[in-house]
Amino acid sequence: MKQAEIPQLMSELLEMSKAYLAQETVAPLRRVARFAGFSLLAGLLFAAGWLMLSIAGLRLVLDLLPDSALWSVLGYFIGAALAALLALFVMWLANRPRESL
Repeated sequence: MKQAEIPQLMSELLEMSKAYLAQETVAPLRRVARFAGFSLLAGLLFAAGWLMLSIAGLRLVLDLLPDSALWSVLGYFIGAALAALLALFVMWLANRPRESL
């Protein structure tokens, strides 16, 4: 091995190391960040949808009850309880053990 080849080999080693690190770390991190971004967006959209459905359910309960201050308060409690029960049911469905096929 000649003395002139050592700097060239070192520069090739440095370039190959950079390419390897980019391939093995940066690219997977970009994929993970993209997945996390889509997951966060999906969670925000589901939360907004749940909020709108809860408000619609509350309005329905309030329309079904007689017009009075006491009935209005009861309507808010019923609407909140129904929204909480439905949320708990959905969480139970999502976390229940799956039966193997």
